[in-house]
Amino acid sequence: MARSAANSSGQTLVEFAFILPLVLLLMLGVVQVALIGGSALAVNQAAIACVRYAAVNPSANQSSVNTYLKSIASPLINDSNLQAITLAPTPTPRTTGSAVSVTVAYTLSNKLFLGASFFGITFPTQLSAQMTMTSE
Repeated sequence: MARSAANSSGQTLVEFAFILPLVLLLMLGVVQVALIGGSALAVNQAAIACVRYAAVNPSANQSSVNTYLKSIASPLINDSNLQAITLAPTPTPRTTGSAVSVTVAYTLSNKLFLGASFFGITFPTQLSAQMTMTSE
């Protein structure tokens, strides 16, 4: 007994309707993970650039390093969620050979379109990177 073409395409349509929501949710999850990864890389690169700036400029205080951060940060993180850097040690000028440390933090919660928890997967809502370098 042969199936008609109409029955076969109806079955395909029903199978497609079952699978489509799962595929779309999977794709949204992949996009969110890529966004988190890109933001984490941008925070890390900003911390590297800021600690280098502070190490080369021993008279740079927290305010000037923060201004530098705003000028070089990736457009992905350069918004109101980018927090002020933490610079240690704070006294300036720093002596040559001393360690300088910079922490860059970014609040990610406004970019998470699937939320902080999705089907048991918890995504980070805060990204931070700390870098240390010797002052020159």
